[in-house]
Amino acid sequence: MARVNKGRSASSRRKQYSAPALEKGLDILELLSGEPQGLNISELAKRMGRSVGEVFRMMAVLEQRKYIQLRDDSDAYVLTLKMFALSHRISPVSRLSAAAIPVMRQLAWDTRQSCHLVIHYEGQGHVVGQEDGPTDRTLSVRLGAEAPLLDTCSGHVLLAFADDVERERMLEKIPETQRRPGDGEIDKLVRRVRQRGYEIIRSAQIRGVQDIGYPVFDRSGQVIAALAVPYLAYLDDDNAVALEDVVAHTAAAAERISAALGKV
Repeated sequence: MARVNKGRSASSRRKQYSAPALEKGLDILELLSGEPQGLNISELAKRMGRSVGEVFRMMAVLEQRKYIQLRDDSDAYVLTLKMFALSHRISPVSRLSAAAIPVMRQLAWDTRQSCHLVIHYEGQGHVVGQEDGPTDRTLSVRLGAEAPLLDTCSGHVLLAFADDVERERMLEKIPETQRRPGDGEIDKLVRRVRQRGYEIIRSAQIRGVQDIGYPVFDRSGQVIAALAVPYLAYLDDDNAVALEDVVAHTAAAAERISAALGKV
């Protein structure tokens, strides 16, 4: 019976079981993971020290399997979200929701207001979590609803706390049916929101609503979502929690969600 040499190093085992085609594919994915703007086939071939033909065949397979895709505005390839789905047993959105929903439920109870959680995808905000307040009357946002980046509190938060490169990508992806930012608008927005640490504005969609939004960060310190509360002030004091108290509760909730995601 063959004996296994337990003292053999990991590197020697990797060499014994070398798989050149797999290694080429992994090289491509690793290179693209560090290039937010993507790379075209010629650039990839040059960096890998391989022929364009070799890289082209591998890229074709990776694209068919939906690991990579062409950018809309160039011949550069970028990673798709499939890598995120495979890197965790549960999806990032599910992980975010699992951390956020218990905190949001408490926030809704403490403030007597509804709240929702928004992430960025393809130039828009998308609602991935929502909790109603405990009162008979509440303003809620549908799960899956889209939020224009420039005209919503959550969109402002996502734009303001993104890094410069990511913010440019977000702005580039804004759908053509939505307005584009005016001259200097983004710089003013970023300065205002970052200086305050959160956003509070009158709703651009519903009269009488004050929108409050705080950033949620992942373990690397990158903004991953916006926690938003559409504040309704009832005339009969059915929800007697003052606006400034709701702001404080929302800030604490965003910090707890960030901490649950590993931010220190």
